[in-house]
Amino acid sequence: MKNKIKFLTIATVMAFILGSILVTSCTKEGPEGKPGLDGLDGKDGAESCSSCHNFSENLVAILSQYGNSKHAKGVNTDRNGEACSRCHTSMGFRNYIHDGTTSDISNPTPINCRTCHHIHETYTLNDYELRTTAAVDLVVGNGQYDYGSSNMCAHCHQSRPLAFYPDPGAADVTINAGLARYGPHYGPQANMLVGTGPYEFPGMAYINSAHSNPQFVNNGCVTCHMGPAAGIWGGGHQMNIKYTTGSGGTAYQYNGCLGSGCHNSTADVTALINPNRTEIQQLTYELRDLLQDKGLLNAAELIPVGIQVSQLDMAAILNYKFVYGDASYGAHNYRYTKALLVNTLAYLNQ
Repeated sequence: MKNKIKFLTIATVMAFILGSILVTSCTKEGPEGKPGLDGLDGKDGAESCSSCHNFSENLVAILSQYGNSKHAKGVNTDRNGEACSRCHTSMGFRNYIHDGTTSDISNPTPINCRTCHHIHETYTLNDYELRTTAAVDLVVGNGQYDYGSSNMCAHCHQSRPLAFYPDPGAADVTINAGLARYGPHYGPQANMLVGTGPYEFPGMAYINSAHSNPQFVNNGCVTCHMGPAAGIWGGGHQMNIKYTTGSGGTAYQYNGCLGSGCHNSTADVTALINPNRTEIQQLTYELRDLLQDKGLLNAAELIPVGIQVSQLDMAAILNYKFVYGDASYGAHNYRYTKALLVNTLAYLNQ
């Protein structure tokens, strides 16, 4: 019996070896076949780049202008926490525009080309399109900003949310550290252009100026601030109206104003705007001084911590902050700004 089992085992091994030899001989690689047909040539990678970058000197000019702007210089880019990143960092702004979310941004970058445009997303000229031109519902004032390509600007250049809006029927407010800076923050230009957000004391009628009419200023901020550039100092992607020239002088670029069809010459614009700006500036300083005389603002223009302030006094502070933060001294909306200051001063002086 043992001999029979041993014979079967040897026979099995021999069969396996023979099978392996036969399989190997059957799968032996034959001679190499003829080469196949060439595939279609791909697109030259340089063509994709050149569609956007082959703009002669124009792109270089834009980059030079922008490099001389406050946006590019990253003013307060370190404000990268959740509450500030949506306007002070490029990534925070893009996230907010995309889905409305805000968050802390690590390794933040200043506002740059990718902030406003779809740079290097499709690798076509579509990358130069703006990320959004949708109308913006303003956070304060229940108004809407809808001025074409400048709608994107209004996402940040508007009042931040207020801790509360002044209510004449509500109780006085005890000022704590969080309320010492009460106001719209430093960029409520969209509110002032539309004419909504500040507290409107009764008195002089609140009427918007022509600059608030989309028929004349169809792209809002962009119409004037991004008119044909004055070198790298103003206009274009530098965006300043008032600027310091290379020789150290002060100048104004009114190219956008002239291009709107409303004004015929720089002299005409200057003759209109300078007296108005001087008037609004004087009224603004008068309001500030009166608020300080009443102890409602200190030398740093903060509300002193610990004092009790009435709701209407808070409204007067709010209005000063709106005009100061707008920083145009009436250029954005002269009639509305004047009414705001005149009526607020009348309330404080009664």
